[in-house]
Amino acid sequence: MIESPLFYALLTFLPATIGFLGCVFHRIFFPISLAYLAALSAFSLAGIFNSWETSYTLMWIGGIQFSFDQYTYPLLFGTSFSIFTSLLLFRKFLSHYFYQIALVLLTALIVSFSAVDLVSIYIALELTGFCAFLLIADRNDNKSLFLSFQYLIGGGLAMLIYLIGVISAFQFSTTFLIKDLSYATPIALCLIVAGLLTKAGIFICGLWVPNIYSHASPQSSAILAGCVTCAGIAPIARMSGDLVPIANSLVVIGVLSAVVAALYAVFERDDGRALGWSSVSQLGLAILSPTYACIYAMQHGVCKALLFSTLNPEDPATHEHHEKSQHHTSNSDHQPGLTKFQNYASLIVFVIASLSVMAFPLTSGFITKTLLKGDIPTNAKIIVSTSTLLTTTVYVRLIWSRIQVFLRKNHDIAINKDVQQIKFKWYFNQFYLVACAIAIVSFSINNWSVLTYDNIMNSLSATGLGIILYASVVGLQAVKIVKPVTRTLDLVGAPFVVAALLLANLLYFKI
Repeated sequence: MIESPLFYALLTFLPATIGFLGCVFHRIFFPISLAYLAALSAFSLAGIFNSWETSYTLMWIGGIQFSFDQYTYPLLFGTSFSIFTSLLLFRKFLSHYFYQIALVLLTALIVSFSAVDLVSIYIALELTGFCAFLLIADRNDNKSLFLSFQYLIGGGLAMLIYLIGVISAFQFSTTFLIKDLSYATPIALCLIVAGLLTKAGIFICGLWVPNIYSHASPQSSAILAGCVTCAGIAPIARMSGDLVPIANSLVVIGVLSAVVAALYAVFERDDGRALGWSSVSQLGLAILSPTYACIYAMQHGVCKALLFSTLNPEDPATHEHHEKSQHHTSNSDHQPGLTKFQNYASLIVFVIASLSVMAFPLTSGFITKTLLKGDIPTNAKIIVSTSTLLTTTVYVRLIWSRIQVFLRKNHDIAINKDVQQIKFKWYFNQFYLVACAIAIVSFSINNWSVLTYDNIMNSLSATGLGIILYASVVGLQAVKIVKPVTRTLDLVGAPFVVAALLLANLLYFKI
């Protein structure tokens, strides 16, 4: 274990330095950034398995305090993995300054994960919001620009409320440290938590998530789902661990988020939006347990990064090329470069990542959800089981939809005589994705104590019931239910809805 403050300071601020230098020397620093992300992922894994904990003060006496502990390392791994996966798979088709923005985002996220004072968290979350704004607008069309400004306005409102709460808390505690929030007034705590819930994308303030996920570019969606929505999880978990009233209140918010968002995802027919609602549901589950919130969010982020990377059956590079070529040719069915190996690899990774989110046995999601269920109040376990059933139904539909696309693409490959043999280098993406899928399974094998008969049977029962429930609702015409809400969010704008719901959150916490 490394305890040097200089090492952790470099670990935190080196990504932003590489990003700014990459703006000048683009090609030189891109491989350096990939190497740094790979090393950071390995270091974070070592911190998770060895339970490392250390803290340091930047600028020594009177400086900013940081803590690298079990709240930090899981989210650090999920963030570095998501950014590494996105940059690696889409490396040939990244827009200008994309990886530089992603590295600045990484520094902001590291600060938000490790900071233990409210002002540093505020600065980090604001920087995260600016970087996310640029990533959402990366697609460079009218709707992506509109959604990016929605996110910026909504995030600004949330951070304004958060900052007012921080100032109110400082008047009574005379410090910005999270551990001293016990001296703050209930109103100040309400303001702080409401702002963090919005940044984390947790219902009822997570309405911005589905729209953005469904329309952002695949590489941006992978980063947004894998790490940006986790920015508020670590501060919430730290506050819940120190303040029991906040933990008790978050149980209600978490249960509401888990059930309502999962229920809406069941009737959603757009795959991107369904994954977005699923994220709102899963992060609601995460805040139920301060102990396992971060590791559960890590598992969710890793799987979502893989899901968005393989949502389209083509190789990511091929998919990007095909999207651009649609503006120049009317033959949108002709997709050169797709081979059976790429089609099979994408399907395998998508299915395994979906099974992990479903908490299917022998996946990492099964381990993290079992640990989380053992740490939550007894009254909440029944509702969590209901949320698990709804989540299973959602991913059964997504897997079935993905299999249909797989079969159609295989048929197109078989009858397309113009498909050329692609060199071995094009298969690198698929080998990496398959290795990630194997790692998801391997993580569960290292935790045999959780693989008990009762836990496995509960998971298999939920899977079976989810299949039955999907078969029951598959024929329902849900357009009349889903479309009005979707159009309202598109026309009115999520930030204004979020502002109203923030007031509802404040009212609930005040009561």
